[in-house]
Amino acid sequence: LALGGRGMEPEAAWNGSVRWAGTALAAFIALFLVSLASGLFRDRDPLDALPLIPALALLAWGATGLGEATARRALSLLVACGAATGLLATLQRFAGLFRLPVEAPEARFHATAWIGNPGDVGAALVIPALLAASSLARGRRRLASGTALAACAFGLASAGTLAPLVAFASGAALLVALDLRRRLLPGLLAGAAALALLVGTGVASRAMEKLASGNVAELTTQRDIGVLAAVETIRAHPLLGTGPGGFASDFVRARLAAEERVGRRLIHRSASSHFDNAHCDPLTVAAEAGVPAALALAAALGTLLTGLFGATRREGHGPSGNRVPAETLLPPFAAILVLSLANFPIQIVPVSGPFAFLAGLALARAGGRLAPPVRPAAKAGLVFAALLLAAGATLRLAGGLSLARAESALKLSPFAAGAERRALVDSALADARRAVALRPRLATAHLALGSARAALADLDGAVAAMGRSLALEERAETLLNLGRLALAKGDRATARACFVRAVWLFPRLAAAVPPAGEPDAVVAETARLEAALPSGGPPPPLPGSLRSR
Repeated sequence: LALGGRGMEPEAAWNGSVRWAGTALAAFIALFLVSLASGLFRDRDPLDALPLIPALALLAWGATGLGEATARRALSLLVACGAATGLLATLQRFAGLFRLPVEAPEARFHATAWIGNPGDVGAALVIPALLAASSLARGRRRLASGTALAACAFGLASAGTLAPLVAFASGAALLVALDLRRRLLPGLLAGAAALALLVGTGVASRAMEKLASGNVAELTTQRDIGVLAAVETIRAHPLLGTGPGGFASDFVRARLAAEERVGRRLIHRSASSHFDNAHCDPLTVAAEAGVPAALALAAALGTLLTGLFGATRREGHGPSGNRVPAETLLPPFAAILVLSLANFPIQIVPVSGPFAFLAGLALARAGGRLAPPVRPAAKAGLVFAALLLAAGATLRLAGGLSLARAESALKLSPFAAGAERRALVDSALADARRAVALRPRLATAHLALGSARAALADLDGAVAAMGRSLALEERAETLLNLGRLALAKGDRATARACFVRAVWLFPRLAAAVPPAGEPDAVVAETARLEAALPSGGPPPPLPGSLRSR
């Protein structure tokens, strides 16, 4: 954006609806920044807001004339990347190739495509798959489009995650509906092939089995917990939210408040008891940035969606020149909005980046094209934003690498002895200190520092570091470690309270309670509290010594 500007088309006149979109988007950004500022006073990490910069830059780029001119190549590259991702996920699941060295409860969990997990892979494939389907429907590059669509479809089936599949299906149905006379029969045939693919990969049978057994919570990965926690967070902070990234920090408090309200214990059955978002982006935005910000963002996206519908009707199905047709942009744009209702595409970079670019293209297509900056001050501002992004990304990368090295050394230290063990612990301590220096508001960095100090028998230092981690973000694992430290210091009352709360939050941790902590008594206490919960009994509180931190 900073390098462009000369020889560009002049800024187009904005019609009324697009002005509404621009006003709503500006209101969201302003409210987001106010929420960020308020969150800083509550120890929120400012780097959690960093991804907003590239998203806004991609949106602005898509709304310029040069962005529209390069859109065909950019989206073609995105489709190619999607095809490669889908092929990689398929090979990982069914051929056992290129798998990460991790244990997986099901074969589909190996289909990570080196992105993160199957859910992220499925979400990342929605836009490329629909772009390929749109190109195929318009008769452009049939062989390349069909091949890319097949690869993306196999990737979606390999990931086997419900929300991305529903999002893709909604976008595909919209694509067919845009030209029902010509696309209905091919659409039905493609739908039948997709259904056969889902049956063949076991996705359909797994879903039907869980539905038949009434296990809807497992089918939806217990999203009700995230939703209920988000509602409690919104109740507590309706105007400005908890600050960007604050959902995870507030989750335990919100979950326990939700348990008291609904009168039942909300246990997540996955390998983690913690939610970093509501698995519903509108609720996550409302919880972190406040209800007004969420409404402003919804208004902006709704206006852009309406503008794309209007542009699609105006253009019809004829040639669109060098511009990407509006009917090509509409299905993936709508599909990601559907996906956001039961997923978190806003936090998945391979989704949020392309979607922001699509939003910029939608803004330009609806009549709100931006002119790249030509004044030195504006260019300098963009350069500053780019440097800020680079500096923040460097901090996140360096802090993450230091934390990873510290955690790896701590995991290896119990299997070493003598000088080798001491070297591992010293290395972990140095890396954990570096991670804390780089990310002083990152709870896991303080947790690693506390673990390293505990390994060196520095109990007071370990308690201080883990207490700071708990203050930044309460997690069951932190409570378990604090209970162990309290036990080592002879404070059995604090240890018991920590163990009970940790097991309440994450029942699997009962096996990690040391014998001196009486794990059977801890489990019995959690069972007693759970039985009393429907009649108004409270969940286990934090120990008084930790509540003040």
